[in-house]
Amino acid sequence: MAVMALPAAEWRGRAARLWAALGPAPRERLAAASLGDAVRLGCDLLRTEEEEEAALVQLCHRSPTDKKPEAAGWYREQGNQEFKRGQYQAALRLYSKAASHELPGSPELSVCFANRSAALLHLGHFEVCLEDIARAESHGYPDKLLPKVLLRKAECLLCLGRLQDAQDILRVLESKIALDGVMTTHLTQLKKLSQLKVKLGPGDGAVVDKKPVRLATAFFPVLSLLNHSCCPNTSVSFSGTAATVRAAQPISSGQEVLHCYGPHRCRMGVAERQQLLSQYFFECRCPACLQELESGVKSVVSIRNSFCCPKCQAQMQGEEDTLCCSNEACATSVSRDHLSGRLQDLQQQIKKALDLLRVRKADQAIKMLLKCQMDAGTFLSPEHLLMGEMEDHLAQVYATLGKWQEAARHLKKSIEIVEMHHGPSSVETGHELFKLAQILFNGFAVSEALSTIQRAEGILSVHFGPQSAQIQELQEMKACLSELPRNILQRT
Repeated sequence: MAVMALPAAEWRGRAARLWAALGPAPRERLAAASLGDAVRLGCDLLRTEEEEEAALVQLCHRSPTDKKPEAAGWYREQGNQEFKRGQYQAALRLYSKAASHELPGSPELSVCFANRSAALLHLGHFEVCLEDIARAESHGYPDKLLPKVLLRKAECLLCLGRLQDAQDILRVLESKIALDGVMTTHLTQLKKLSQLKVKLGPGDGAVVDKKPVRLATAFFPVLSLLNHSCCPNTSVSFSGTAATVRAAQPISSGQEVLHCYGPHRCRMGVAERQQLLSQYFFECRCPACLQELESGVKSVVSIRNSFCCPKCQAQMQGEEDTLCCSNEACATSVSRDHLSGRLQDLQQQIKKALDLLRVRKADQAIKMLLKCQMDAGTFLSPEHLLMGEMEDHLAQVYATLGKWQEAARHLKKSIEIVEMHHGPSSVETGHELFKLAQILFNGFAVSEALSTIQRAEGILSVHFGPQSAQIQELQEMKACLSELPRNILQRT
């Protein structure tokens, strides 16, 4: 069995030619994607023809090298040194090189896989870590070292949200295997963590998406006396038939207390707000409306939710049936109906992706959502709310798979767009931060989880009060993370 030392320069040349054949939108999406997302997209976008495939096979056969067991020991020792320094990516590469030189089926190969699994755990690649642990076990990993690997396996399963599988392993370790003092402490800590995750974690690895419940404020005699503002200084929450009004910003003595009847300035432009309120024979003259009406500047909401040019991605503009590219050098024009039709088709595709998720076809859902993102990038503004919703959906799918790092990465992008539209202290941002806190908690990203919990608490306590269910859950997560040692939890 030979290993490949492929000529990097020729590989790069072929990759560059394939890359150049892509359009600007696919290139931008691939450049911003994670490795996993890029592979999924690449499988569809970079299909090689027979001639190209033959050339790649020829490259593979050009530079074979024989296995050198003496080199394996050197690579493994170098990997151990990098691991001790916390350089887990470098250790991963060195352990892989060591494995490539070991003989198949040898105990030494099993040690390479076990060592590599430790690096993968620290890098947060939990599923691949489990695969390497399985390889180590199948290649005759020494019995005396097995408890350490099983503890690692249990930790991976906890990270992936597979609580029952993790608890089964912990029970085996507790009842049948002799552990030293350090591993006994580790086992106790993992048991405690598994119990807390059962208590706090939502079912099937999914992240809870809590939505506010709104009632008509006219039903409340006192609340209905508050005047309207499209940029209010209060927040109203509902619990059953009770409404609570809280200050959303400092309100000085004698200052009017204002409440938003519905069309907040962050959610729609002034023209849409005025039209909506007119059905109640009400013309809003709040500072937010006056500022937009007097300035004549197009609403930020409208700009962010606008179409972009299919050719150069600049903003499309115009009030008539035909929209023109704002880039004078491009001068592309497209009918509004055409772009609106594409938007409706995109929304239907997103709905199909969510249907796939509901029937537990997560991989297909991811693939479809990534295609939707690719398509959306060719005609929607990068700040369009739908772009944020797709990031949110991807986070949800990855969370169901226990891929917490990927889920967090997509949800952070969603939060950026939500903040642009609704503001950093809005209830919408608070809900997104609550979901991010859940994901970071499940992924054991301790410091980031704690800071996210603190920020989510600050926003949601204003909107719902300190006794709300969300605040209570955030506080439980914070207590859990604060009690457990950082060396176990800090894996991302």
